Amino acid sequence: MSVDLDLLKTPGPTITALTAPFWQAASEGRLAIQSCEACGKAVFYPRPICPHCWSDRLAWREASGGGRLKSFSAVHKPGHPGWLPAVPYVVGLVELDEGPTMLSFIAAGEDACAVGQSLVLKPTRIGGRLLPAFKPSAMAGSTTPNQTGDTLMSTQTKDGWIGVIKGRPQVGAFAERSRRTRLEDIEAFTEMTGDRNPLHYDKALAEASVFGKLIVQGGVTSGILNALVAEDLPGPGTVFLEVGWKFVKAVGVDEMITGRVEIKEVRQDKPICKIETSVRNEAGDICLAGTATVFTVPLAKA
Repeated sequence: MSVDLDLLKTPGPTITALTAPFWQAASEGRLAIQSCEACGKAVFYPRPICPHCWSDRLAWREASGGGRLKSFSAVHKPGHPGWLPAVPYVVGLVELDEGPTMLSFIAAGEDACAVGQSLVLKPTRIGGRLLPAFKPSAMAGSTTPNQTGDTLMSTQTKDGWIGVIKGRPQVGAFAERSRRTRLEDIEAFTEMTGDRNPLHYDKALAEASVFGKLIVQGGVTSGILNALVAEDLPGPGTVFLEVGWKFVKAVGVDEMITGRVEIKEVRQDKPICKIETSVRNEAGDICLAGTATVFTVPLAKA
């Protein structure tokens, strides 16, 4: 197929308030899908309610652009005459790395497609619009002209998440943990660091201070985040590379705190994530907030 797809006389999408973020991203060469802030699962096609947990807390996130071909078909008799100059062309069901499946134009001939093969996003101009399409990742670096006459540039990157026990997390995924602070936490932290600040030990001085109570060390407050990234998300093998935390409110002894981490960015070539972090007390007040960059060491055999 050598036709210029941009010149096809095909109908455009029907854009609604619900689907507008998807089409806006598409016009910029990006693939945006929804992510549920309640259960952390990715959602496509656009919906007002999460099909997994029925929450209405759906936010738009940029997808990684990777996926695999679940099935495909070479179209010889299109449903709209505007596609006739392009036949035969390939459409396929693409299972995105984030989980959902979408129907898409596949920028490759039928002979170049195989069920299960890896795909990468290839924004393509079709009928005067830039639309999200996909191509086999094996074509990355090929010098074969594509349907619009340009040269395929290498966009393939190695999968740096091979061997990571829990695999590559999705943008928008989150995890939470709660625990009650104890006097023993202060003693254990002091044993480890030598921090004997009177605010942690002298009840009278602490109560007369601006805090009005004995408080645990900041390392005790932030420690719940260590447990979250190492056990829950991204999971075993994860260590902090960089943190940008602000301690907003002191945490006292015998207080229930809840830590939360949410994936904001995920690199494909290296097991590195940028995460949003917070710790709240049982009243819901933020005690710690900020961002961090974490690295997950591959621990499983590839």
